[in-house]
Parts: sequence; C-alpha cells; structure tokens
Amino acid sequence: MYLALIVVVSLLSFGAQVASFPAGRWEGIIRIPERELGITLDLAKTAAGIWIGSISVPLSTSIDVPLGNISIDGTVVRFTATLPAKASFDGTLTEAGALSGTVSSVDGRAPFELVRKGAPRVVLPPPSTALPSEFSGVWEGTLERSGRVTRVGVTLSSAPDGAATGVLAASGAEIPLTTVTFAGADVRFESRAVSGTYVGTLGPAGEIAGEWAERSVRAPLILRRAAPAKK
Repeated sequence: MYLALIVVVSLLSFGAQVASFPAGRWEGIIRIPERELGITLDLAKTAAGIWIGSISVPLSTSIDVPLGNISIDGTVVRFTATLPAKASFDGTLTEAGALSGTVSSVDGRAPFELVRKGAPRVVLPPPSTALPSEFSGVWEGTLERSGRVTRVGVTLSSAPDGAATGVLAASGAEIPLTTVTFAGADVRFESRAVSGTYVGTLGPAGEIAGEWAERSVRAPLILRRAAPAKK
C-alpha cells in the first residue's frame, strides 16, 4: 500500500520562514452566497526554493488536495485546486497578516479570507509512475452503492514526462486523478477531490478487478476497455 508523502515543517523552523510570509497553515472561509465554506490551506517552500501546498475543505470530500500553478509575486498569491471542480485562487497578503482575495470556478466567483494559524503541514501524494501500455486507454465499469448504480469511466494516459495521468468520469463530471501508480499487474489511483481510491489487478481476460473506496464506503469495481467509438 502506498503512503502519501507528508511534508511537515516544524515549529522550530517555522520562525525562519516568516520572511517568506506566505509559508504557513492558513484557515478561514469562502463566502459563498447564503453560506460560508471553511477551508484549510498549507503553503511551504522546499529547500530547492519551490513552493508546494495542499488545501482541504473539511466539510466536503476534498481533503489534502495538492495545489497547482502556485505563483508568489510579492504580496500576491495565486494557485489552483480541484475541489472537485477546478478552482482558481487569487489572493493578497494584507498588512494585518491575513490572506484574502477571490476564488473562481465554473460556479462563479466568491471572496475568501484566511488567517495564518501556524507552521505548514503540506500533504503531497506519491508521484505517479510510468504508464504500462496494457493499461493505457479508456476503461468503463459500474459502481453499485446503497442500491444506486453509477456508470464510471477512467481514462489513463501519459503526461509529457512519461508519468501516468488520468481522469475519472462519473455522474456527468470529469475529475482529474491525483496520482496513478503501477506495480506489475496492479494499479492504484487516487482522487483527493472526492477522497476516493481504487486498487485493482489486471487479469488474463483483460479486465481490471478491484475495489473503489470513498471515505468509509467500499464497493467492488470491475473496469473493462471501452468499446471503440462508432464513426
């Protein structure tokens, strides 16, 4: 079983990072119309000078979602995250020590306000491995939970660097996979946007037999190659 790579910045080293002000654990809210959505943001800078981060929405399935496109320019902080729709955050560090700005997604725009609460605890997924040719392509299956059947599609392909990447399609939504790893005939992929993990094995009949786990719910899921699209 693969373990997530956990980057923990200790309180002792945190004091030295105050100069690089965005570093830290930030907690606050997104002011969605008619309600407030709590979020936790962790930002840290590696020894190589690279910014990394993760974000969680505690009352949702989006936990420890890695940040993308992180940009720190003076007091301006920008990044993206899949929650599960892609969201773009554009914030500014204020003189009062807060981080506030606007988050944009397909659902619209909303203001957010964060306050730094301590040292960052960035939780990154393990890196994806190379994609074996026998796993490449589009797979389909059905997932039954509590008497409800959902058609599921999974597309696995190679990123420019050769690492595996993937997209999960279900209930009309397409959700990028956070990480995809292989070990022989075994495959494991994770989508932190929905707190879901799949572990399966490719059998001699060309089917991937495995189990989908979403928080405390587990269900069998057999993936078969999708039929070629008709011309």
